[in-house]
Amino acid sequence: MMLTLSNNLISPKMSKFTAPVDKLVHETTCYVNAQIDDVKLRTIKGLSQGTSVVTRILLIMIVVGAAITTLSFAVVLWIGELLHSYALAAFIMFGVLLLALVVLFLLRKHIFKNSFVSMYTDVFYHKEKKPEGLKTMEGVDMAIWNAENHIKEKEEDISYAFTQCKDFYSFKRVVREGISAAISSLFWKNEKKDKPN
Repeated sequence: MMLTLSNNLISPKMSKFTAPVDKLVHETTCYVNAQIDDVKLRTIKGLSQGTSVVTRILLIMIVVGAAITTLSFAVVLWIGELLHSYALAAFIMFGVLLLALVVLFLLRKHIFKNSFVSMYTDVFYHKEKKPEGLKTMEGVDMAIWNAENHIKEKEEDISYAFTQCKDFYSFKRVVREGISAAISSLFWKNEKKDKPN
């Protein structure tokens, strides 16, 4: 939404006079919105990674602890009775638990990080249009890179708009155009009042 300093009571000449400021306000608004999007994306990434690490550690501790204390003991006893060797039963159980740990390790990105990316994306963009590709951590990295480039473009646009304002509103021009626009605006208001509806 472009903010403007003019409304229907201001003459077209006055609108032309305020156009550089209107453009500066618009570019600044776009820049601020780009910065907000960048903060959201970086927060999604940070929260996803942090939550992923904490959850991974907790899950590994729970899985290893529970598996070692209950399942291992029961299975070792059972297999030991069947094979008449508790040592062999213990090695078999160790292999099964090691395999479960390897599977968890191999699926860590899918199970942990990417699921949190989706969750945090829904939290931060629940009513807004979600940036595309925010399903995985790689997608978040790409969106952050795009946001950084967008911010750089907006910084350049603001700098250009500010330079235009500075050039447009030189002292001589402000005096000349400002007085002319003010007089024109007065006549414009009087003409609008005199016209029947």
